[in-house]
Amino acid sequence: MGSDSEAERTPHKDEKKKIVSLAPIAKPLAGKKLSKRTLKLVRRAAEHKCLKRGVKEVVKSIRRGHKGLCVIAGNISPIDVITHVPILCEESDIPYIYVASKE
Repeated sequence: MGSDSEAERTPHKDEKKKIVSLAPIAKPLAGKKLSKRTLKLVRRAAEHKCLKRGVKEVVKSIRRGHKGLCVIAGNISPIDVITHVPILCEESDIPYIYVASKE
């Protein structure tokens, strides 16, 4: 019985590590409830084939004038890859939000 409780505790430590590894520019960061709603929205967009994934695709669609919601992962390791995306979103009046993890 003791080993079961120890096995249950280890995933909680991993979840805390994911939250700690956020980029310092990840603001506004979505809370738990908003993250779940955003994940549902992303799933719906993927089903309807109107989802752009990756920095190149997102930047291209922003520059072409497409409107929508930009969801940015907060745990991207080289921060330089995504630092220009929020600026482009603000210039084009596109709302954006950071989620804790890209998973």
